[in-house]
Amino acid sequence: MTTRRLFAIVPAAGHSRRMGTHKLLLRLGTETVIQRLVQGLSSQKITRTIIVVRQDDERLKNHLADLPVDLVQPDTDPPDMKSSVQYALRWIEEHYQPADDEGWLLVPADHPLLEQSVIDKLCLAWERCPAAVMIPTYQNRKGHPTFFRWSLAREIFKLPAEQGINALWQSLEINPDLQECDVPEILLDLDTPEDFDALRTKYDTD
Repeated sequence: MTTRRLFAIVPAAGHSRRMGTHKLLLRLGTETVIQRLVQGLSSQKITRTIIVVRQDDERLKNHLADLPVDLVQPDTDPPDMKSSVQYALRWIEEHYQPADDEGWLLVPADHPLLEQSVIDKLCLAWERCPAAVMIPTYQNRKGHPTFFRWSLAREIFKLPAEQGINALWQSLEINPDLQECDVPEILLDLDTPEDFDALRTKYDTD
């Protein structure tokens, strides 16, 4: 039996304007935000993790140098998440040539509470999922990461400029499989100093 590959895409080309500092390099306990996310994505069921970074973000580039990820930097900085995803999809196609029935998952870089055990369970659910899209939910609220069949990758490029990736299932009349989880952390991202202060109390012991 051939194992279907699964690629994780992490858009990390933002400017952290609401945070006021580089949020992916903030420390939660002994690790940074991006280190925690990469650790969560280190599931054996994920073939490679691809992180999209701005050309001028030398701090993040150097920080990721020793981590088991594929770092990609577009020649032109992506203006939004969809553009980062499109660049990553092109890069994966060029380097790995996925088959239509293989998959990719999308997770924003500022989700440091996604534990590997949660990712493992979601990957197992994805292997059994008959739908083209799978979204984890907690108490009926949609979270991350979102899983896609590779056959949908080309459709991302057909979306109008003003539409985000979540418009994909509306435009194609796709019914995503909603995978209920008992883990509220799939909802938690890190946008503001208040968000960081709330998370830091959980991990910092000083």
